[in-house]
Amino acid sequence: MATTTATIFIGKTHPYHSGIIPTHLIQLTENDRPALILQDLKAIDNKIVIIPTVENMVDDIFLMIAVYVYNLITPPKKLDNPSRDSLYELLTDQERIIIYKNVKRALQGTNIKVVFNILEYSHLINQIEDIKKYSVNYEVTTPFIKNEFNVWQNKTIYKEF
Repeated sequence: MATTTATIFIGKTHPYHSGIIPTHLIQLTENDRPALILQDLKAIDNKIVIIPTVENMVDDIFLMIAVYVYNLITPPKKLDNPSRDSLYELLTDQERIIIYKNVKRALQGTNIKVVFNILEYSHLINQIEDIKKYSVNYEVTTPFIKNEFNVWQNKTIYKEF
């Protein structure tokens, strides 16, 4: 069973109180194979799933936003496909480099906000610097305190980061 290791809200910054007025949510699920699951918060039954690269997950998240939330670019191949081919299989390294550059250009000057809520052990925890490469409004939350039952140790573990 896949585990959600990050949630990403997409929307607009409130003009007076910061925060976010969300329109969409992306869940990053991980275990055997990572997946990005996009939901429109007004049509939650309609989900779009792409299988991201591991080393460029942040770029893949912004690619998903540019393609499926704002229709700013059209990828050379359908990213959300029934066979769940990964971006490694769908696009060559060179195609991904080009499309990531196009996404960065397309998002410049937009007034979107992206909020990353990254949990412990998420692949995104080591890719926070990559978020800074995008000229959008963003916030990043990471673990501060954790209190969780550990099945392997048969006890509750408290941790401050």
